[in-house]
Amino acid sequence: MIKNSTTVKAKDTSTAMEKIIAELGEDCVILSTKKRKGMIEITASNSAKYKSAVKKRYDKQKFSNIYNLKSGKMNIDEGKLQKVEPINNNSNFNADILKSLLKKEMLDFSNKLDKKLENIYLTDYKNTSKNVTFSNFLKLKQLGFENDVLTKYYSDQDLDDSFEVSKFKFYRRLSEVIVAPFPERIFKSKLIMVTGPSGSGKTTIAAKIASSIVDKHGRSNIVLAELCRKSNTASENLKSFARLLNIPITNRLQNGDLSDTMMLNDNARIVVDLAGNIDAGNKVIEELEERHGDKNICSILCIQSGSSPEMIKETLDKVKAQRPIIAITKSDECNISSATLSHLAIRKGKIGLVSGTKSIVDSLLFTDANVLTKFMKENF
Repeated sequence: MIKNSTTVKAKDTSTAMEKIIAELGEDCVILSTKKRKGMIEITASNSAKYKSAVKKRYDKQKFSNIYNLKSGKMNIDEGKLQKVEPINNNSNFNADILKSLLKKEMLDFSNKLDKKLENIYLTDYKNTSKNVTFSNFLKLKQLGFENDVLTKYYSDQDLDDSFEVSKFKFYRRLSEVIVAPFPERIFKSKLIMVTGPSGSGKTTIAAKIASSIVDKHGRSNIVLAELCRKSNTASENLKSFARLLNIPITNRLQNGDLSDTMMLNDNARIVVDLAGNIDAGNKVIEELEERHGDKNICSILCIQSGSSPEMIKETLDKVKAQRPIIAITKSDECNISSATLSHLAIRKGKIGLVSGTKSIVDSLLFTDANVLTKFMKENF
């Protein structure tokens, strides 16, 4: 005789279900499923009481339509379908507009679906191990590096290495791509223009660069300047930095001509804080690069640590400088994330400086591949 209810234990769900069906028949209902001590425990019943409760909650006929959809066997009462009136060719209906709306809706849906699935893995094509937690590729993904960057700079030859070795090799390849090739051109340029979004630390970076030039060339050949402010005077912060460094400050570059501001000898330098937003700074940069050439001008683009990929994209799209050197700012306030470095690599940004905000002395790090690799190894 068939039992009314039973509880079975098995190593997996499939085996447990086979035992349930063998004891209670295919028409039984599952009451509970639990995992205990590595075993699957299922309680089921074929009593009328439980089957009746399930029937009230689920319409079996409607639910089966889901599985009949692809085969064209949907059980639909055609008499209940509303008739669709044919389109009048003389009406204002525009098929192109409808196609455009449908295309947009499908694209939005596809993007949302991609976003939902982007961090879901059944396995990892870089590794055929039964346990994907041993995948170096997946571990780097878990650290926050983007798929496009990992696919491009993680080598199949690293599969047999330990994670530490594999990680170091990846950091090295990534560093060689995103590091500015010649950050020392800051010292060779007559004019150093510091630009970036409002609040990204431009004033502090300008002061730190001026401090580095003072250390290298002396304070007799350096001037701090500020442009793009609505006020007729420089900001109090920049004035304070100029007093601290004991160097002159100005808020005028007459007619955009360097020689109007100071006598340019071989070592003379002007460091300009382009206050305000990027658009205002772009006008000055484009005019001066056209007048004096890229050789005499170095543009520094400030991007705050922890900036989102969207903010980085927007900033890099806006800046008009020919060869901007990126300065990662406020590194002592926000972590430089793996997502930030990934997106800079995707957008071919070049990092030349890393800076904090607490001090303008001895706190400006000029990067190269070795420095950036070491930074990633210590922080990720």
